[in-house]
Amino acid sequence: MFDRNDAAAPLASSTSIRVEHGTDPLASGLRRAQQLATGWRDRARSDRAGDEMPWLLHVPDIGPTCEVLLADRLFHDLGAHEREAMVSFVRGSQDDTGAWLNVQGEADLSLTTLGWWTLRDAGDDPNSDAMLRASRVVHRLGGAQRANFSVRLWLAMGGQIPWSWLPAIPSELFLLPPHVWLSPARFSPWARGILTPYLLIARAPAHLQLPDARPLLLPHNDGKPVAPRLTRPGLAGDLLQAFDRTVKLSRKLPRGPLPRLADNRALAWIDEHQQGHGGWFSVRPTLLSLVALRVMGAASGDPRLRSGLDHLRRSRGRARIPHGRNAGETALVQGLGGPSLDVLGGLMGSGAHESEVAWMLRQELTVRGPWQARADAATGGWPHEPGATHHLDVDSTCSILSALSALPEDSSQVTASWATARRALDVLFAMQEPDGRFSRFERGESEVMMRRLPWTDADLLAYGRSDDAGHLRLTARVLGAVAAAGFGDDDDRVARAQRWMEQTLSSGLHEHVSAGPLSTVAVIAKALGSSFAPNHPLRAEVEQRLRTRQREDGSFGAMHDTAYALQGLVALGHTDVQPRRAAHWLANAVNRRAPGTADAVSPPVTRGLGLSPAGFDPSAGPREAALALHAYSAAGGQ
Repeated sequence: MFDRNDAAAPLASSTSIRVEHGTDPLASGLRRAQQLATGWRDRARSDRAGDEMPWLLHVPDIGPTCEVLLADRLFHDLGAHEREAMVSFVRGSQDDTGAWLNVQGEADLSLTTLGWWTLRDAGDDPNSDAMLRASRVVHRLGGAQRANFSVRLWLAMGGQIPWSWLPAIPSELFLLPPHVWLSPARFSPWARGILTPYLLIARAPAHLQLPDARPLLLPHNDGKPVAPRLTRPGLAGDLLQAFDRTVKLSRKLPRGPLPRLADNRALAWIDEHQQGHGGWFSVRPTLLSLVALRVMGAASGDPRLRSGLDHLRRSRGRARIPHGRNAGETALVQGLGGPSLDVLGGLMGSGAHESEVAWMLRQELTVRGPWQARADAATGGWPHEPGATHHLDVDSTCSILSALSALPEDSSQVTASWATARRALDVLFAMQEPDGRFSRFERGESEVMMRRLPWTDADLLAYGRSDDAGHLRLTARVLGAVAAAGFGDDDDRVARAQRWMEQTLSSGLHEHVSAGPLSTVAVIAKALGSSFAPNHPLRAEVEQRLRTRQREDGSFGAMHDTAYALQGLVALGHTDVQPRRAAHWLANAVNRRAPGTADAVSPPVTRGLGLSPAGFDPSAGPREAALALHAYSAAGGQ
């Protein structure tokens, strides 16, 4: 990935770190945190020497790994060692209760269904104690037929449930022009990447030779499985359910050339939207697009298939199992894509080499993508992962802009970064919605008309709600980025974003600040500190609520949470007693951290995509500690 020649600091050792007598704890803590962050940048490299796999910067749940293992029955691409290493991750993540847990530590029906089925495919005895406990959890949670859309799709492809248990997508929708509200072009980019190959897979229909998963289906008293309800209860849901049955019935009637035209349109879309790195939007759209191509007749040696499978392989990496019977052990995990440029930007913010900066500049989007259909901007900004060419990611763009702003004046990359940053700022403003907030991947990604229907899977069509915490955090990040570039409230675009933030925070201070994740609070505080007037009432309110979350020992909880809180207080202009105590605790915590143990501090984050919106961030501790201690020191903190 990087063209670095310097060896990274070792991250695996049992030697404890001690601060020498007379050494400034703040300075030594900052150096130590930067060393650990640099090590994580090195660990995530995809061009590491030898056979050592890179480490994931975002560790998803077992879902992507399970789906790759199941799909290999069609592709036969995994080697025996690779398959066994991925199965070990699934097996080691099972909880003692038999369930597979989500990032919040709760038993998850969909993950438990996938986990059981994957281990059954790997040869585990369904009558073993662990497998029986898993099947009981699935039955207790309502049966596999109530799992999410992705799991039901795999069950249908495996012949375990009828295709009628999935929602019907009228093929004529794919013939609608992009400006029509019902057109798939209005869906979120992730949803388009799922539903377009789904149309082809369901019409074939696809069939994979997979083991029997019917023991996971909850049966009626007569022994037949209970059919899932595809719509929410109520009159509107009943009407939509009737419409769904009508669409499925119409498939059996002569419909002329329209279905064939829709299939051709969907297949052309798949061809056109394969990205430069070989995959599609993320791991699931990539997998389903590959299945669709195979169903439509692509041979195993087809370049599109080979490129997609190679991308999936490059997206795998090592990670510590977050929870389960083998929690803490290292395993091979299927990531959502390449290393997140959002996280890499944060890691670079603690100090980067010239070659790393040059590599990051080369990841800028240079070809037009679908996100520009509703954004009046030239090409620029950064995608979610290296090598992506079609999809903008505002989170990654903000993170990299922040890293570029920290370049020293004598850097050889200053001129190139200045021009790149100007293009990226234009892109950020082009992603503003009419109400003032900002979208992450495409404008209008939250206002999907079909999402308003009482369809149980409709939430998958959009990127969250327009007023949720994700859009608040994103809008705050953009405000901070444009404020650092010199844009103030005399710019109408900044003023509109400020008004939206004020309205959203005024009605949700407890939800977003008092009880919300400190990572979001820190971003809000940075936006308030850089973009709002010093006497704005929201600044004082957010500061007060943030201060009340400090603990008696000076921390705000774990290392990453304390780092986020310290960044927020410094951004609001404070280096007094409370920030000082937080910095003292944080510096001592980093100095006490033995090499190799910082990665155990892995907070859940909502940086994922689609059906894996949350995961774990193993680099958060040292990365955010380095940024916090640097900001505190630069502000004159002692």
